[in-house]
Amino acid sequence: MSLASSLVPKQQNTEISQRNPEVATAEKSRSRTVHKSVPVSGTGAKYTDPDFMQLKVYVRRKTKTAAARKWEDNGGRELSELVETLLAQFVSS
Repeated sequence: MSLASSLVPKQQNTEISQRNPEVATAEKSRSRTVHKSVPVSGTGAKYTDPDFMQLKVYVRRKTKTAAARKWEDNGGRELSELVETLLAQFVSS
């Protein structure tokens, strides 16, 4: 998307698109489409398990690195296990 077209309010973009079908086609082709592949069931992966959801959080890089190292040194496999454990303890307290 060009800078000029991003500065035009969405309502105007819609009006322009309605007047010119070629612009509408170009607008649609530029829109981001995310296609998620359907995972094979029974893989045991967390992204296939409906009980799990993805969580995005921001932490300091140093904190994440130190926590991951300490977790792995203590036999932990994935950092998500540590986060799940800490969140479960917080909820139950």
